[in-house]
Amino acid sequence: MPEMMLMYSTNPITVHSWFPDTANKEFISLQAAIEYAAEHVDELPAIEILIRTGARRYVIIWGDQLAALITRVCVLHRGKASQGH
Repeated sequence: MPEMMLMYSTNPITVHSWFPDTANKEFISLQAAIEYAAEHVDELPAIEILIRTGARRYVIIWGDQLAALITRVCVLHRGKASQGH
């Protein structure tokens, strides 16, 4: 997981929602995008993360993979918070 965050850390990332009431949002950090998606976890079936990898090319994270990343990032975040970071 950390390698994935580093690999795409400078690529533009979009959290896209198919729900009209949830705005799409741009990030430069995969971790920040995942944390934003976690704020909308109740809409998870309609959310995907798009990582630009070139002209009209994207890595798309959605569904079970996105849910697993949200869980992992939230657990890591809570662990750092409890250590005073």
